[in-house]
Amino acid sequence: MHPNLVCRALAAIEPETTTIEQFQNAAGIASKAVVKSLLEFLSINGVGKVSNKAILFSNSDRLKAAVLCLKISGCDIEQVSRQLSWKNFEDLASEVLGSFGYRTRTNVRLVKPRMEIDVVGINSGLALLVDCKHWKRTNLSSISAFSRKQAARAQRLVMLSREIRLAVPAILTLHAESVRFVDGIPVVPIVQFRSFVMDVQAFLPEISVVEKA
Repeated sequence: MHPNLVCRALAAIEPETTTIEQFQNAAGIASKAVVKSLLEFLSINGVGKVSNKAILFSNSDRLKAAVLCLKISGCDIEQVSRQLSWKNFEDLASEVLGSFGYRTRTNVRLVKPRMEIDVVGINSGLALLVDCKHWKRTNLSSISAFSRKQAARAQRLVMLSREIRLAVPAILTLHAESVRFVDGIPVVPIVQFRSFVMDVQAFLPEISVVEKA
C-alpha cells in the first residue's frame, strides 16, 4: 500500500462509526475501489473494523495507522505528524499498556509541586510513566531537560503512591528509530513502544528506575 494513501486515511479516522462514502470524502480519495482496498489493508493491520458499508474506528486507530505508515518505505514523517495530537499518543499508550495487564490512568496530576504525567500504567507494583511528546526531531539538550522532568515526576509519584514499588519514567515520541537512553531515561519511538513494554524487565539494568524508599 502506498504510504501517501495511508497518510490520507489519517484525516478520515475518527473514534466513531462512519460510512465508506464519508471516509472517502474525508480522505480526499477519488476512487471508491482504492478506498475499499485501503480500508481492507487497514483492517488487516488492526486499524478499524469494516462491516457491510459501516466502519468503526477506536480512539487509538489514528495513531495505529500512523505507526503503520511510518513502517512503509517512503513515508513523509512531517505529513504524518500534522495529523496527530498528544491525545492520540495517550490513547495508544494506554491501549498498549492495558494489553499487557497494566491498569492505566491518563493526565495524572500531582501537587506541591504541581506536575502532570500523561499516562501511568501499574502492574504488580511496577509503574511505567509515559510522557507523550509530539516531536519530529529535537536536539539532545531539549530531550535531556524533558528526561530530568520525567524522572522528577516518577520520584514524586512513587513517594505518594502506596501501590508502586518501582517506577520507570519514559518518553514516547514519533521518531522511527530505535529505543535510546538519555540520562538513563528511555526515549521510545512509537513504532517500538509495544516491544518496549513487552521487554521492559530486560531494560531495567540500563534504565534510571525509581524505587520506593
